[in-house]
Amino acid sequence: MIARPRRRLTVRTAIALVAVGSAMTVSSGCATEVLQAPTSSAVELATTTLAPSLEGAPLDELTAVLREETLALSEALFASDTVMARTHLSRINEAWSFAEPQIAAKFGEFADQLIYDLQRVIELARSAVERNRPADASKATKFLELALQSLAVAG
Repeated sequence: MIARPRRRLTVRTAIALVAVGSAMTVSSGCATEVLQAPTSSAVELATTTLAPSLEGAPLDELTAVLREETLALSEALFASDTVMARTHLSRINEAWSFAEPQIAAKFGEFADQLIYDLQRVIELARSAVERNRPADASKATKFLELALQSLAVAG
């Protein structure tokens, strides 16, 4: 009997085998999964916790939302709740998208400075979430109050 030389397993072949095995495991696991329809209470909970749209809201309401959501963002980050922090950040971004044009229309020549100051606050909030920096969220809450008070927007 003639002995065959052993073939070495190359890195490329090993990666291919792992990928095929993983794909087989994933695809076989999904075929047996049984999904249940959400209960009516789960649907009610999902619809009642959604925040109302801010489109068309007056500036004083938008600044109140910015104030509340920035404070809540800071608290969520200090509690290491990244899911809630991202939720608060999206609400901050939404409020800012509607507040910025209203500020420009209402404050005329003073709008540039207020928009600049508030944009810095929004960037601090984004940085706080993206880089997991609770201190940036805390700064955002303090700077927001100062920016709003500077032009008597604070209510």
